[in-house]
Amino acid sequence: MYIVVIPAFLSRPHEPDQLARCASAVLSQPGVSRLVVIDDGSPLAFPTLPERAEILRQRNAGPAAARNRGVARALELGATVVLFTDVDCVPDPGWCQAMAAFLDSSGHVAAGGVTCALGRTLLDRYHDFAGSLNGRWIVPGHATLLYANTCNMAVRAGALARVRFDERFPSAAGEDFDFSHRLRALGTIGLATAAVVRHDFAYPSTLRGLPAFARQFRRYGEADPLLWEKHPELRDVPSEACAAPDVLAPAPPVDPAAYRRAATRRLRPRRLVPGVVVLKKIARWAYKRGQAAPRPWRAPAPADLAPPPPSR
Repeated sequence: MYIVVIPAFLSRPHEPDQLARCASAVLSQPGVSRLVVIDDGSPLAFPTLPERAEILRQRNAGPAAARNRGVARALELGATVVLFTDVDCVPDPGWCQAMAAFLDSSGHVAAGGVTCALGRTLLDRYHDFAGSLNGRWIVPGHATLLYANTCNMAVRAGALARVRFDERFPSAAGEDFDFSHRLRALGTIGLATAAVVRHDFAYPSTLRGLPAFARQFRRYGEADPLLWEKHPELRDVPSEACAAPDVLAPAPPVDPAAYRRAATRRLRPRRLVPGVVVLKKIARWAYKRGQAAPRPWRAPAPADLAPPPPSR
């Protein structure tokens, strides 16, 4: 049984519509038995969702806590695989089937899919070029992922019975990296190239979207101190961006070998190069600002973050 989990904190006017669109795309997927949406204390009202969508409500505790509650419910319902995506995402037709086929044909404990930007601004194209939402390869070899992003991820139930998200991460940054690293103690994470999700960054334009673009990379930097405190060994793991070689390709490459380190020499058309170089500098600046920010995480959680053993 395949169940999809989505954490939802609806705070901006366009987000209820995004959730309705995402829920419709998820529940139109053959193979999806149920959608579990966790309302993480949203200040805005929820839209009407399809019948097979179940809404759980909690006080605002962050996406990691919301996913943990959704996982618990999915396992309670008998899920064999739990798929994760986000409110601002739209899975392509066949997403669930592609994840199922990939896991059925491999020994991986989990899989990340390919996430492409839905918009067409230069900011969206930068995310595609840099592979911002596609995890990273472990190199050399390019055979397995160091981590997968929870906007497009599938995990076997047996692994979720032993590993959960660290609720100390307060926002959508770092919690999936930490989760993936602990998950890899149980097995490998593969790349399911046919499992495609479109991410809607909702940038109104390149210039007007710059503040949101910078805030995103700042959040990534803010997560670093906790990541390195928990997993200093991650500093020594060689990895490489998992990015499509051509941001204007009509469809992402099917061959995993095509996802290589983002290099401006492969960027087409060439007129995009100056803009991408500037955005790379902005992203790096915002990331470093985040690293230097006061630590935002919550009170400590159990070190292993596994579900408690059943009471006798």
